[in-house]
Amino acid sequence: MQLKALSFSTIIQTDKSHYEPGQAVKIRAISIYPGGKPHKAPADITIKDPKGNLVQQWLLVDGTLGVVSKEFQLSKNPPLGMWTISVSVNGVDSKRNFTVEYYEQPKFEVLVKVPTVIHYEDNLFGSVSAQYPYGKPVRGVLTVMAEFELFGSIFSANKTKKINGSADFVFSDDDFADQFNMYEGSVRSTDSMDKLVVNVTACVMETLTGLKYNRTMVVAVVNQKYHLNFYNHPKVLKPSLNFTAQLKVSLYNQNPLTLMDRATNVIINVTQRRYPELSRTESGDMESSSLHLSLPVPQDGIVNFQFQLMDQVSVLTILAQFQGTVQTLNLYRDYSSPSMSYIQIHRSNSSAHVGNPLWFTANSSYPLREFQYLVTSRGHLVETGTVTSMSFSLTPKESWVPLAHLVVYSVRSDGEIVNDATSFPVHQFQRNNVSLNWSQANVRPEQEVSLMVTVTEPRSLVGIWVVDKMTNCPELSNNLTEKPVLGGLTEDNMDENNLLFAMSGDPFSTFRAGNIMVLTDATLSPRERFEVRDEMQLPQQGVDWEPQVCRDSPETWLWLETNVSTSTTANLPFTVPDRITSWFASAFVVSDNLGLGLMSTPVKLTVFQNVFMTLDLPPFIIRGEQLVLEIQVYNNLELELKALVIVEESESFEFIFADNQSSSSAGARSVSVQSRNDATVLFPIRPKVLGMMSVTAKVMSFFASDTVTSTVLVKSEGIEKSFSKSLFLELVPSNQNHSSEITFTLPPDVVPGSQRAEVTAVGNILGPSLSGLESLIQMPYGCGEQNMIHFAPSIYVLQYLTITGQVEEAVYSRAIQFMMEGYQRELSYQRGDGSFSAFGDSDASGSTWLSAFVLRCFLQARPFIMIDVDVLSKTAAWLVGQQGSDGAFMEPGRVIHTELQGGLDGPVSLTAYALMALLEDQANKDLYASTVTSALSFLESKLSGGISSNYSLSLVAYALSLAEHVSAQTALNELLSRADIKDGVVFWSMPGAGLSASWQPRSANIEMAAYALLSLFTQAKVVEGISLMKWLSQQRNHLGGYGSTQDTVVALQALSHYAAFSGSDAIDLWITVKTMNSQVVARLHINSANSLLLQSQEIEAGKDVHLNVSIEGRGFALFQLNVFYNLNTRTLSRRRSNTMSDEAFDLDVGVTDTDLNHVSLTICTRLREGQQIVQTGMALMEVSMLTGLRPVEGGVRTNDVVRKVETPPGKVVLYLDSVTTSQVCIDIPAVRDFKVANVQDGTVLIYDYYEPRRKVERVYNSEMMRRTSLCSFCGKGCGSCGEKPKSGGVSVSGPRHNNVRSLACALVILAALMR
Repeated sequence: MQLKALSFSTIIQTDKSHYEPGQAVKIRAISIYPGGKPHKAPADITIKDPKGNLVQQWLLVDGTLGVVSKEFQLSKNPPLGMWTISVSVNGVDSKRNFTVEYYEQPKFEVLVKVPTVIHYEDNLFGSVSAQYPYGKPVRGVLTVMAEFELFGSIFSANKTKKINGSADFVFSDDDFADQFNMYEGSVRSTDSMDKLVVNVTACVMETLTGLKYNRTMVVAVVNQKYHLNFYNHPKVLKPSLNFTAQLKVSLYNQNPLTLMDRATNVIINVTQRRYPELSRTESGDMESSSLHLSLPVPQDGIVNFQFQLMDQVSVLTILAQFQGTVQTLNLYRDYSSPSMSYIQIHRSNSSAHVGNPLWFTANSSYPLREFQYLVTSRGHLVETGTVTSMSFSLTPKESWVPLAHLVVYSVRSDGEIVNDATSFPVHQFQRNNVSLNWSQANVRPEQEVSLMVTVTEPRSLVGIWVVDKMTNCPELSNNLTEKPVLGGLTEDNMDENNLLFAMSGDPFSTFRAGNIMVLTDATLSPRERFEVRDEMQLPQQGVDWEPQVCRDSPETWLWLETNVSTSTTANLPFTVPDRITSWFASAFVVSDNLGLGLMSTPVKLTVFQNVFMTLDLPPFIIRGEQLVLEIQVYNNLELELKALVIVEESESFEFIFADNQSSSSAGARSVSVQSRNDATVLFPIRPKVLGMMSVTAKVMSFFASDTVTSTVLVKSEGIEKSFSKSLFLELVPSNQNHSSEITFTLPPDVVPGSQRAEVTAVGNILGPSLSGLESLIQMPYGCGEQNMIHFAPSIYVLQYLTITGQVEEAVYSRAIQFMMEGYQRELSYQRGDGSFSAFGDSDASGSTWLSAFVLRCFLQARPFIMIDVDVLSKTAAWLVGQQGSDGAFMEPGRVIHTELQGGLDGPVSLTAYALMALLEDQANKDLYASTVTSALSFLESKLSGGISSNYSLSLVAYALSLAEHVSAQTALNELLSRADIKDGVVFWSMPGAGLSASWQPRSANIEMAAYALLSLFTQAKVVEGISLMKWLSQQRNHLGGYGSTQDTVVALQALSHYAAFSGSDAIDLWITVKTMNSQVVARLHINSANSLLLQSQEIEAGKDVHLNVSIEGRGFALFQLNVFYNLNTRTLSRRRSNTMSDEAFDLDVGVTDTDLNHVSLTICTRLREGQQIVQTGMALMEVSMLTGLRPVEGGVRTNDVVRKVETPPGKVVLYLDSVTTSQVCIDIPAVRDFKVANVQDGTVLIYDYYEPRRKVERVYNSEMMRRTSLCSFCGKGCGSCGEKPKSGGVSVSGPRHNNVRSLACALVILAALMR
């Protein structure tokens, strides 16, 4: 035998095949033996991204009854493309792919219905439907384009018409007539029309907003109306034996044949020939024989025919003709038996099932009293025997599944072996069964429902998955069927080589076709030469057109395993999601005795409401703005619906009336909705308080009711600002109490009521950062360096907790999760050469600085998470390649960190930074020893010659300290000698023009202090660094971070080293916070048990905040005052007109009002001249959209300046490669999403990411939007908002109409009667 035997197989199942970033991939691995019984063994599971990087692995995972389950969390910005799951069980590997891609839920869906294939004489009919969620039809303009390529040219035709939910279209030859006339002759008569592909694209433009969505489908065109296919015929010629075959007649579109189609017989002409050298007539021509058959076509289209082959036939040609369609089958005899002895085996047409006898018939050209047979499957010889009858039966067994190969052979008395073979699939009636049944077939959203699970054998494991729709696309299906399960049990041995062996017909090749090697002293002569003839035809598979492209992937509701104990049933309760859809539940079962069982058909649960409503709110609204609530009422009944829509009153908002008068029924409207239709009810409101505002609406009718609650954030007007002030409170043993004062005065232009304040305290210098790991800085993180803010800090937190033995499961799990997600995201920025850059492959080259940063962090993370060794080695190798002959590291790309751009010190800081990464790992130090030595020599020479920049000197001091270099002390001393000293604390500062005023030091100053602190620690000068540690720990923002990524990461690394010596286990402190009139506003207790917990207390924020903070007990604490407030934009605009000359950037915002629903922003900026830099590092522009507007999808294109665009709710974030003194302008088109009047100002902020104080902010507004009144949205006379009924088929009545009261009374009476 020459088969690779698989004693078991592993099937991998995922809940979906397509995922979006941020989703969880649910994985099952099911290992079974051929008979379906579970193979119980630990499994190794690995996941690789599209670049082949190892992202996740679980080793030696134990399962239950051969089933292992895991969940893999995708980050919000993972590498896009095809990911691979690999499962290894006892050396047997299995793989499954899944795709990760962005999919933005469209505002409405466009569906195109066209035939898969048409005849070239037919017109192309189709239909387009466009619907909002929940089925509301879209009103707009439909454009349909049909396009195909012919004669090397593109032919296209367009049709435009109005659409209200759906529309039909048709294309005919006339639509392309002008283009066809360019070619002589009839286009229809050419063979070029065969297998032509027409792309049909439908574009629907919504009337209200101009929003467009497309959908493209593919239609194949054929020039033959019928298909003819030969099958179930011998692959080799057996002279003198009967040749039996079938011809399948079918329509091109697979529709059933009609009586008219079958009115004509199929003509079959059979021609048999002998080779001339074997047999010639007297005239010397090849001897031939012909047979003409005219056969009727049965209803199923399968025509059976049979004839006898000639003695010594060499070539067989069968020509079938049916209504202009011709098909030919050519077969050649490449082997002649010396004795002209042949055997031919025929299998009955019935399918083969385990346990059911399968009949075979043998024919021979010579007397045959007995013969032998072999059956092989999956690399095993599963049965042998001797047969004495020409008709015999074999009973397939489990070992035959899924594909059996039968060889029959006989040894003649002269020693010649004669044989034949056939392969056939074997199916197994599963012995194990599982069924699912919903307690109800139809339910309402959020209703309780139970799923009944029934199995055959107790103590079974049942895997269940429930998705919201079933797909006909195999690549998207997550359903387990017999085909993929059985496909995992065998390797397909009938590849092309096997097939050619089978078609040659000689005994040796017949055995080889089944991968059987024979040792015998009988005559088994292989063919001396095997040549595949050009005319040779492999078995025909019919014409299969590519399926329509499937883009949607089902959503998963349930994915679970349940153990059925001593019973054979289990009842699982669930709450149905709040979603109108159909859920389909499927399952498999595994048990020890009966093995694997599959459900054949999923069970459906329909979630439906006769009457329901939707209420969509914007992500935020600004105080002073007016919002029109749009409540959509849907009527799925067969009759007109009369209902009452009520918005519950709330202290958070007030109703607005068109006539400025109040009413007791302000929040009520009566509405009539036609059958199978919807209506919109409008309620104008004005928010009254800041914070989260809830809006609850009800629809009530005699037939049904519904309630929906939505929330919206009410923000203060103006520009958001914050202030933080920290105190390092410490009690020495000789002093049991201490007090300090902390003050802050609000600016005069604060928006009234916008201010709020809080005080926090924690007994650990890492505590503020530990509590805010998910958002240490208030900045976007959409590039390769900024992403590390969610990766690196967790390393230092875990290092500290591990060293001090304070690891808590919740903290540990959260930190690991952040690191895993950050690792995934960072891999999307790795380039093919191993380097990293800000935007990955879209950049011109890798970045030395970023590659060094990532390498250092990945090496530090290895004790906590799995990091692919290949990623590390490739990055290190690339990094080393950037070193010059003088030992300096060069930057092939552009440095995105402003302070690392060089200046007078050239590549000193970059060389020190790269050296830090190589010194992080001993293996790299040894492997690249010469690189390290050369870099150290370069830094030493620069140090001796003088390094002018304090920033460069701080990096050199730490790099030399890591290397334990003799010059490390010199570098540190030089750095300390340049420090400023205030209140006994050393710190460093750098000059900077154009920087805005701030309570927080520059990011570069934070970095320098952190590198100095790291150098002191590395040189074992811990005591000397305590004062600097205290200063550094007090410079954090309210989130626990600093200004940007780099200063936050390096500062936390430095603080983590000192935290281990802080003595948190001895803390027992009471902190009392009083105002100046001695009122206690907060009292906090910190001890060793809660020292890591950040405690907070909100306090009243007046114009002045003046607090007395006293402590008593023992130990230390970090105390922080945080004040948040908004500045008036009008005052800010006037003030900035006088200070623009001091700003870092020119920034102008132009607004173009197209109409009430469309606005376009034009933002122009440049770096002002006369500063210390001529270009920034990476810069970010944050644009807050006017309330109710959203950016047009794809409206801002990326280019050399705009590298990336993000659109979080209510914002547009632009990542700019850099900003120079040359002006750049960016257009941002916006469209209305919500009806908002009295729109407040929006803001545009631009800043240097690595020096956030280099920033400029502007406010803007649209005059049309700002002056727009509510009546602009409420129709003529504000009727749609309650003053007048809405006209047309749907009526909505206002609050002062009598029918509201009468309908409400009727509903109350009905409710009472029902009770």
